[in-house]
Amino acid sequence: MTGYNYPGGYDIISSVPRALKQVKDPIGTMEESMALFNGTYSVHLGYRKYIITQDPAFIEYVLKTNHRNYQKSHFQSEKLAKFIGKGLLTSNGDFWLKQRRLIQPGFHHERIAALYSIIDKTVANFLVRFPEGSHDVAPHMNALAFELVINTLFNIDVSQDIRAELNMFIREAQAFVIKDIRQFYKSWWFKVSGEERANLIRSQRARTIVRAIIRERRQRKTNYHDLLDMLLDARYEDTGLPMEEEQVIDEILVLIIAGHETTANALAWTLYLLATHENVQTNLREKTPDLSLKEIVSNEPLNNVIRESMRLYPPAWISDRVAMGDDAFGNFRFPKDTIIVLFYYGLHRSPEYWADATGFIPDRFSKENFTKEQSKAYHPFGGGPRLCIGNNFAMAEMTIFLQAFINKFSLTRTSISPSLVPLVTLKPDKIILNIRRLKRK
Repeated sequence: MTGYNYPGGYDIISSVPRALKQVKDPIGTMEESMALFNGTYSVHLGYRKYIITQDPAFIEYVLKTNHRNYQKSHFQSEKLAKFIGKGLLTSNGDFWLKQRRLIQPGFHHERIAALYSIIDKTVANFLVRFPEGSHDVAPHMNALAFELVINTLFNIDVSQDIRAELNMFIREAQAFVIKDIRQFYKSWWFKVSGEERANLIRSQRARTIVRAIIRERRQRKTNYHDLLDMLLDARYEDTGLPMEEEQVIDEILVLIIAGHETTANALAWTLYLLATHENVQTNLREKTPDLSLKEIVSNEPLNNVIRESMRLYPPAWISDRVAMGDDAFGNFRFPKDTIIVLFYYGLHRSPEYWADATGFIPDRFSKENFTKEQSKAYHPFGGGPRLCIGNNFAMAEMTIFLQAFINKFSLTRTSISPSLVPLVTLKPDKIILNIRRLKRK
């Protein structure tokens, strides 16, 4: 394909100051450019062109229609993989497809239903210790999400020291990767200074911990009905063989990384929105007492509140794909190696697809209100064949927590508003709310 035609945007000279501005304010800078260039624009950095878009048709084309021409860029397939291995989150091509087919059955509704009781017990124990008063709920949601992922992965007694080590690995590895991506011009320094090596050492220690758990599990030959059982029991369809031990470790580290901060951030933002919309909170409480676990997971009001929260504050606020060959979409024509950046945050807040786009209106997701056009403009878990494999599991975790929380506590806002911290996931800097334990009826 010749005669390339990029979207309007920034040439090689103007792209540099734009990139520096984006390091300081990623979302604001992208929103500004989206307004200037009608939802799709280009940036020229070094030898590579980027196309950034919040056009739902373009996003669907990349994620679904022509997905075979696109794979995850080196930011995840190389930089993150350096610390968590070659699992579903970081692999591409035939290997990714092989792993997806192997693991997908373990996340079907029927299989994850067996984990509901573990989730429920973890939440119940957590809420017994949950403090009242005015405080930042974000660290508490991080702590809960970590307990959920560890307990559902390993339905055994994992010591607090081991949990602390794994938690530190998650925090430090993600922080380093995002710094390495944004400050790419310092990559040489991260190597020379030993910062990269320190994180690689943490990674190896995490692998050692997980390896010991796997080997003990195999020796005991007992079924614990957890995600580790699912990974160990999985068999490749072509050979009938299980995963090698190191591959199991890769997939476990992926599940810990992918299933921790995304859930934590979604829950933190959900509590903030409920605190600032007390009528929604009261209505949800009145509609959701005394439900079974299966009823909770399928409850429409609970699901709609979480869906609307993830519309306004999508944990995976951005993603990217790299073109494997020359391609075209609409009037745009671009070469192999062009990186397409998918700006979900902007799409989720676009007035073109959402009435009162910045308003918190959970009922917009009810069966009678949610439209086909809106479904194409909503990507809290990505889309296409690479739709997050744990989406149903994540929704189950969040609905079970939310139902338990709002029936035990009330939330009100404070004068302190949270700020966005767009790293790998969309974090809040802090969410300080007033928490009051409800009296039992």
